[in-house]
Amino acid sequence: MEVMGRPTLSGTKVKTLSPAALQYLDTKKSSTKTAYTTCLKRFRAFYPRGLDGFISEIEGELEANRGKPLAERTRPGEATVRDYVKWMGEKGYANKSVRQAVAALQNALKYYSITLSTNFIELPPDRPMKENDKHQWTLDQIRQFAEAAEYLRDKCYILFQVQSGLSIGDILALNYGDIRREYENGTIPLAIENYRMKTNVPIRTFIGHDAVTYLQLYLQSRQNLRNDSPLFTMLGTEERATPAAVNKMLRKYAWRLSFIYEEDMENGYSPARPHSLRAAFRSRLTGKLDSDLIETFMAHDIGQEKSTYMNQPLDELREIYESYEHLLSVYKTSRQDREEQSRKAIPETAMNIIREQGQRIAELEATLTQNEQMREEDVRRTTGLEEKLRQQIQDQDQSNEIAEIKKQMKINKQESDREFQRLAKMLQQIADSQEK
Repeated sequence: MEVMGRPTLSGTKVKTLSPAALQYLDTKKSSTKTAYTTCLKRFRAFYPRGLDGFISEIEGELEANRGKPLAERTRPGEATVRDYVKWMGEKGYANKSVRQAVAALQNALKYYSITLSTNFIELPPDRPMKENDKHQWTLDQIRQFAEAAEYLRDKCYILFQVQSGLSIGDILALNYGDIRREYENGTIPLAIENYRMKTNVPIRTFIGHDAVTYLQLYLQSRQNLRNDSPLFTMLGTEERATPAAVNKMLRKYAWRLSFIYEEDMENGYSPARPHSLRAAFRSRLTGKLDSDLIETFMAHDIGQEKSTYMNQPLDELREIYESYEHLLSVYKTSRQDREEQSRKAIPETAMNIIREQGQRIAELEATLTQNEQMREEDVRRTTGLEEKLRQQIQDQDQSNEIAEIKKQMKINKQESDREFQRLAKMLQQIADSQEK
C-alpha cells in the first residue's frame, strides 16, 4: 500500500466529523461523547482528512514497514501526533486540554485496534504545580476583572461563574430555556437548574444581583431568543461558546490586571481561568456556609444520604443563598437592591399621598366655598324672610289695632245709639209730660 503523506496543518473551523469518528463516538456515554467530540473536531481542524485519513496513514506506514529491518522502520502515526501537540501549543491550548486531546485520539484508534504509544512523544507536563495554584480572589479583584472585560457577554460570564460556582462546561451547556421563567419574572437571586454534563448530578444554584444585571444587558443585545438558544454564544453569532474561546478570552483580560504578574502569564500560568473563578466561589463561602451546601451549589456529588438532606424547596435554598450573597457581590446584593427600590418607592408613595391630599383639600375648599355661598344666600334669604315677617307682623299689628278701633268705634256707636235712644226717650217723656 502506498504511504500517504501528512496533510498541511490547518486552522479551519470544523462542524462535521468523519464517518470513522462518528462510529467511534456512538459507543461513548453522553458526557464523554461531548468531550471527545470536541477533541476529534480539534484534530480534524489540524488534520483535514480526520480520523479516517489518519487511520489510512497509519495503515500505510505499517504496510511500508513490512519486511524492513527494525532500525529502518518508522513509528506509525507518531510524527503526526508530535506535530498535533506542537500545533495545539501554538494555538494556546492548556496543558490539560492538549493531553486530553491526545488521549481521545489514542482511544479512538484503539477502537479500530490500532495502538499508538506516546512514550516517545513529548507531551506538556500534566498539571504542573504552578498551574494547580488557585488565586485567592478578593471582591475588589473580581470587580477589576469584570471591568477589564470589553463585552457584556464577558462581564456576565465572569460574574456568573463567581456567583454560581458552576464549571465552565456546565455554564456553556445552559440554554435560555433553563433560566427563562425566573429571568422573565425578574426573580433574584435567579435559580439555575439543570444537570451536569459529566456526572448527571442535578444543578441547583443561583446567581445574584451582579450577574443578573449583566445577564439582562447581555441578553437584551440578542434577538429572537428561544428555549434552545445557548445562554452564552460566540461573539456576533448564535453559536454556543466553547471552553477554548472562553479560556482565550479570560487570558486576554488577565494581561490587563495589575495584580497578575507578567512572568506568570508568560510562563503559561493565569489565575484568571474558569477553574480559578469557580474555586473563588468555594473559598469565599468556606467557613461561613455549610460545606455540603457549598458542594450542592457547585453541583458536586455529595452522596445519596446528604443529597436527600439538602433537597430543600427552591425558595428556601434561595433565602439561604441570599444570606451569603454579599460574600460574592462586587456591586450590590439582591437584598440591597430591593431595599433601594423600596426606599425609592417610599418618596413616590408619599408624593402620591400628598397629591391625593392636595386634590382632596382642593375639593374640600371648593365645597367650603360653595357652602359659604349657599350660607350667604341662606342668610340673605333669611334676612328677607325676617324683614317680610316683621312687615307681616307689623301689618298684622296695624290690622289688629284697626280692628280694635273699629270694635271700639262700634261699641262707642252702640253706646251712642243707646244714649241717643235714652235721651230721645227722655225728651219724649218730657214732651209727653208737657202736653199733659
